[in-house]
Amino acid sequence: MSFQVPTYEEYMKATQFAKFKYKYGIVVMVLCWICLLFISYYMFTNGEAIATNPLIYGAEKYDVECYCNRPYVIGEQRVEFYVNSTGIWSGSG
Repeated sequence: MSFQVPTYEEYMKATQFAKFKYKYGIVVMVLCWICLLFISYYMFTNGEAIATNPLIYGAEKYDVECYCNRPYVIGEQRVEFYVNSTGIWSGSG
């Protein structure tokens, strides 16, 4: 099976999408490959940030500790959160 260049009549009968695909298909494919390579590079360089909990990663990166002093209610219990660079602790009060 080999590629055969369409005749002028076949090209004129084709839909707009087929004409676009024939003219710009290689450009679209190259752009898709560039996007795929960029996503792969981003995941490789930021693997630690992707794999960890966002709160713990942020606390470790900026060397902060966070205590949520406005607890929300689950059922009848109040739940409070404390986050630092080693983990997340939640307690009920």
